[in-house]
Amino acid sequence: MADIHLTPVFYTQVGVTAPKTMKILPLAKKGTQKVAIGDNNGTLMCFGAKKGDVNILFKTLPGQKINRLELGGPPGVIKEKIFVASGSEVKGYSKKGKQFLAFETNSTEAVQSMYVDGSDLFTCGDYTYNHYRDCKDMNYYLSSDKINDVISLPSKSSPSSVTSVIACQDCTLRLLKDSDLVYEVEVAGPPLCLALHNGDGGKFYSPGLL
Repeated sequence: MADIHLTPVFYTQVGVTAPKTMKILPLAKKGTQKVAIGDNNGTLMCFGAKKGDVNILFKTLPGQKINRLELGGPPGVIKEKIFVASGSEVKGYSKKGKQFLAFETNSTEAVQSMYVDGSDLFTCGDYTYNHYRDCKDMNYYLSSDKINDVISLPSKSSPSSVTSVIACQDCTLRLLKDSDLVYEVEVAGPPLCLALHNGDGGKFYSPGLL
């Protein structure tokens, strides 16, 4: 097997970060690659890199620790809106740094994992799952074990109903239909991160474990 030699490239310096608080935005037409990062100081920073040159595009003021960062946007449109979770609040920013959302979930647990799909927001604390649509409470589920991640599966046949998957520490993927547990799948180890195959679920809408 051939050896792979990797060379680190320094772009910028940020504060201490939590897992899953960095996202690469879709490549812009002008070829500028943008990266969004949230840190434990509550600062959201977005920088752009082009031909080795790095520019800070925007940087928010410090606040409560950012636990999760996700990208979202309207259905059928490139996901380039930035969503961050701090405590029980979710904030949304445009790619230029303009805040357009400040949603208090009123959850008893801090948001640890999150997924955004159009107007649907899915948040999880350590044991609680919540689904919001247009910032209105829709579904709730209490897990029997710690939740590590959450994702929603696309549905063309019934857009009003949602099917979600939560990855739990007890080596189980739990499939939820609205607020009901409908299926459980055991895996070899504790699942930490969920992603859709090819970004859209592919032909059979299967969640992929990273």
